[in-house]
Amino acid sequence: MKRTPLKRKTKLVTKTKPKVTKRTASDFARVYGSKARVAWVAAQPCLVCKGGPCENAHIKSGGVGRKADYTQIVPLCAKCHRLQHQKGWAALGYNAARLEYAAYRTQFWWAQTREAAGGD
Repeated sequence: MKRTPLKRKTKLVTKTKPKVTKRTASDFARVYGSKARVAWVAAQPCLVCKGGPCENAHIKSGGVGRKADYTQIVPLCAKCHRLQHQKGWAALGYNAARLEYAAYRTQFWWAQTREAAGGD
């Protein structure tokens, strides 16, 4: 029996138009961060085992094709970072609320050190 291809009776249309936003320079600075902040976070002891040297771990991904926000990074040593990628944050004993607080605390101490050093 020969089959004919299915044809759609109505056209596919989107109900909402995609929102187009332009990023300002301050948005780029917030999202992509500064090299100084990234280096400072990497110099801190590991969040889990208090060891070092550390790598920057994002607590949330930016999504497909998007760079994650550098205000949401915490220091993890290579061993803990690998475990986090393999088994998730729960394997390290962190839930969403505790992660948010850890990122907030890291951001707070970064701002304190910048202020003490006379930075912006």
